[in-house]
Amino acid sequence: MSKEAISLSVLYKNLIGRLKELIINPRKEWEMIFNERKSINEILAQFNFPLIGLYTSAVFVGYLISHQELDFESALKEAVFTFSSYFFGLYLCYYLLVKLLPVVKIDLEKAAVFQLVAYSSGVMYLTGSVAALVPETIVIASIINLYVIYLVWVSVSVLINTAKEQRIWMTFIAGVLILFLPTLIHRLFVYISNLTL
Repeated sequence: MSKEAISLSVLYKNLIGRLKELIINPRKEWEMIFNERKSINEILAQFNFPLIGLYTSAVFVGYLISHQELDFESALKEAVFTFSSYFFGLYLCYYLLVKLLPVVKIDLEKAAVFQLVAYSSGVMYLTGSVAALVPETIVIASIINLYVIYLVWVSVSVLINTAKEQRIWMTFIAGVLILFLPTLIHRLFVYISNLTL
């Protein structure tokens, strides 16, 4: 089965439509997402990579704008740290959830776990992009990022029909991992880069 190549404009149009529906009508959108049966590579190519790329570009441009001298090397380093921390954060979150969910007696397909992590993270890429270009919005962006927890809650209620306590645990574990792993990885990269100077 051959995969059709889609133009960049169609890609971003679909991506924006998906994000809009996740924000406005999350239950219906999660049902569509879980019925699509896309591979991890398709999700990355059609959703996460374009958004992480947008975020990385915003960090690069925002760094150059917010510093008086045009320090391309530092801007590039910050952009690479951002891309790497969100990319590795996505995979680490997925891996940890796959390992932790059986502990709280929740059985989910690995593909569904990846979809949950990948699509819930979209809000963070958008708010991060805005905050990178307009640093004064960082507090508002951090507050909006809490919507990730609601997205996870809705996705969990679509995925599993079990006791409320299990859904609360899964929402808590997934929400914390999605929100904080990329930041921890970013700080680790900064710390390691400062050691090598």
